[in-house]
Amino acid sequence: MSIEHPFVRQWRAVHRHELAGPDAAQELFDYLDNLPWGVSRLSWSSIPNRFIPFGDGDPQPGWVEKFSGTPLKRHPLIMVAYAPGREALIGESDEVLADIDVLYAGSPGARYFCGADISQGSLIPVVADFGEFSDEGVRVHLPGD
Repeated sequence: MSIEHPFVRQWRAVHRHELAGPDAAQELFDYLDNLPWGVSRLSWSSIPNRFIPFGDGDPQPGWVEKFSGTPLKRHPLIMVAYAPGREALIGESDEVLADIDVLYAGSPGARYFCGADISQGSLIPVVADFGEFSDEGVRVHLPGD
């Protein structure tokens, strides 16, 4: 899965977005590497989090509102990472969250994304404010304030 996957290309064709260089995605994966891991995903039993399950079918109307009060909603942008050291997709938070299933369609296993800000024209990935997408829903990291 990458920014060139057909589903992602279709999404990019109709949504405002930017691409982040490989260093931005690498920063997220380096942060994740320092957290406790299970066999193929983070070990959430030892990481503060909030689980937001999918309803029947794809994310339903009201899905984005379920993220209110989570660290992801503090940021105007979300960085969707596909692999360490590869380009990542940056989009407006509400649009990315509404279509997170499309942006990760066909990608096996857990997938990770994080909040992002722009300061003086530069992208700032906020890697501690991350989420994990899976077929069941999204887990949002709740870092200590």
